[in-house]
Amino acid sequence: MSALTGLHILGLRASVAPPDLGQPSAINVSHDTSVQDPLLARFEALGATCHNYPVIKIEAAGLDDAMVKQQVMGFSSYSKAIVISRHAAQLAVWWLDRYWPMQPVGIDYFAVGPASAQPLLDNDMTVVVPRSGFTSEALLALPALNTVQGEKIIIFRGGQGRDLLRHTLETRGASVDCCELYRRVVDSRYCEAIVELLRVQSPLVLVYSSQAIDALLSVVPEADRVTLTHLPIIVPSERVANLARNRGFDSVHLAASAHAEDVEHSVLDWYTRAR
Repeated sequence: MSALTGLHILGLRASVAPPDLGQPSAINVSHDTSVQDPLLARFEALGATCHNYPVIKIEAAGLDDAMVKQQVMGFSSYSKAIVISRHAAQLAVWWLDRYWPMQPVGIDYFAVGPASAQPLLDNDMTVVVPRSGFTSEALLALPALNTVQGEKIIIFRGGQGRDLLRHTLETRGASVDCCELYRRVVDSRYCEAIVELLRVQSPLVLVYSSQAIDALLSVVPEADRVTLTHLPIIVPSERVANLARNRGFDSVHLAASAHAEDVEHSVLDWYTRAR
């Protein structure tokens, strides 16, 4: 018998696909559920039945976004660049390749975690990543980001994100610009599928952000929210865990980080104890 036989898993993270360069007015990051999340594929190989129903849609900045274009064209003036997600890294690589076919020298690159770093590494950039934790707090603990007085730093991110990085780096004396490459909007098209899953199964819920928790609660009808909040939920940080508890979830389990290996370990540990 496989390690996760009989377990249903509800995954909410959008699948990551390259920007669609065929769009004349916008860059699209696909979140089609036919593009399998590698972690969910791993769980299926272990015997679980996975349901990938993203509740947040990523809308990338359009090619005519004047602020993004201005910041990218001035990229050589920065000493450090930070990407806070895989989406941000993908889109940053696309924009930089568009305006900087020869990458400027003297810029240090940082990423919150291995997944965020991968698109940069795939383009032969050297990236500094925290050894563990994979959060903004872990990134800010790096020695290279502690002494930044007088430096100019750009953060590639999506709108509506946390401002901890910017505020802390500014407090340390840096000049910080946030390049908003995408925004997150609630996607309700999987509402019926999610409700059917809740009513037929009792899935383990994988959540990667506080925005995903709020989006999930907003797409699930009120009549089904009690069922939802009684489900076991695995989250990547204490901050997200606290928000989940505040939203009424009563079986919150904390992974060491959002890194795939840490989430997998948490799922296996939970399932072993739950059986």
